[in-house]
Amino acid sequence: MSQLPPPYYNDDKNSFAFPTVHKRWPTILNGAIDDVQLTIDEDSNLKESGSKIINQFKQLLDDLKNDTKVREFNEIEIKANPDLKHFNKSLEKFNQQKEVTWQTGPWLYLECYLYQYINNFFILSGESYWHSFDIFQRLKTKTFKQSELGVLELCKRYESLSKQLNKTDEETLHLLFIEFIDISLWGNATDLSLLAGDVSLEDIKSVQGAEVRKKNEEKIIVNDLKQAWNETNLKQGSNSRIDIILDNSGFELFADLILSLYLLDSNLTNEIHLHCKEIPWFVSDTMIKDFHDLIDQMKDKNFYPEIYKTDPKAIELVYSKIENYYNDKKIIVESHPFWTLDYNYWLIPGFSDLYDNLKKSKLIIFKGDLNYRKLTGDLQWPKTTTFKESIQDLATSGLPILSLRTCKADVVVGLPEGLEEKLQKQADNWATSGKYAVISYNK
Repeated sequence: MSQLPPPYYNDDKNSFAFPTVHKRWPTILNGAIDDVQLTIDEDSNLKESGSKIINQFKQLLDDLKNDTKVREFNEIEIKANPDLKHFNKSLEKFNQQKEVTWQTGPWLYLECYLYQYINNFFILSGESYWHSFDIFQRLKTKTFKQSELGVLELCKRYESLSKQLNKTDEETLHLLFIEFIDISLWGNATDLSLLAGDVSLEDIKSVQGAEVRKKNEEKIIVNDLKQAWNETNLKQGSNSRIDIILDNSGFELFADLILSLYLLDSNLTNEIHLHCKEIPWFVSDTMIKDFHDLIDQMKDKNFYPEIYKTDPKAIELVYSKIENYYNDKKIIVESHPFWTLDYNYWLIPGFSDLYDNLKKSKLIIFKGDLNYRKLTGDLQWPKTTTFKESIQDLATSGLPILSLRTCKADVVVGLPEGLEEKLQKQADNWATSGKYAVISYNK
């Protein structure tokens, strides 16, 4: 395909962009106003600066409602955050095609712009308290606290399997790899457990285990995992590094850490690099502080009272293992400003420090919907377009890419002929419902 397809636009009523702009964004912004007000109520010294931030949120809501023209970031904002000049550069290009307004502009660009725009309220507030404030922290904490049963289930599962990893053959390592990737993909251990509670390697290799895996795989409409396993040669030893470009904090991060423990325990790698966002991003994306918060929350008997009342050993094993690997620099948590730009990931080779870092990796796992949208440019690709074509320059960049993504936005590639029509008969919103997933690999 010589000419690239267009991006998804906010005024396309057939795209998930439309309800995002008209329903999801206002809900997020109103929730942020409530959070700032709650913070002011807790500390009256923040009333003046907090009220200013609330007024900025209200103005942004009015701009969305009135479909105002999206402006460039000004000199004051760029001085505080020099990366914003990239957004101005992109905005200029889009404006050459047609004027960018909140309700009509390109969806992915404006979502990224929105979170940088919000971040300016805090870093330019004039009150130091707000400079590192995470407007979504309360929501992140609440959501992870509500995951207590899933955390317990996955801790017990890890506890029973970790004792047996030294007895594994290559076939079983492969089966375990599939299971832990599935857990990381869906981010919900209670939906993915092959069996409830304790499980043995024999259970995983059994007919029952195979049947459950097959049932899970029916919802994975593109599955390159076998190819990734074979071509990455993970089975050949531990002298390697694996990178995970994280998505959501909370339970999904916890599932990613369980995958990390498996990869390290089984000597499939000896180093995991976790890549985080530098600012509050798309509500629940993982920042470096969220990694440390998660460990502290797991150690807090009041955060998960039922776990500590019924089965504390498993959770203690998991957080101590994570801490030990982190202290031994086998789990490395890092960030880069590129991840909070509006750019497609095709441009990674142009950011030499990030590119040189990622080139050291044996496998780079991109988690979640947003990372998939950026890998594929969030363009209106025909659904049968190959993953290799959709990631453009990344395909020949030398970076081994594995994308784990539940489908919650319009762009989907790599489908075999006829599958789109079959899925469309089952549900119009199949590409955005989160009920289906893709595992896409490029060597």
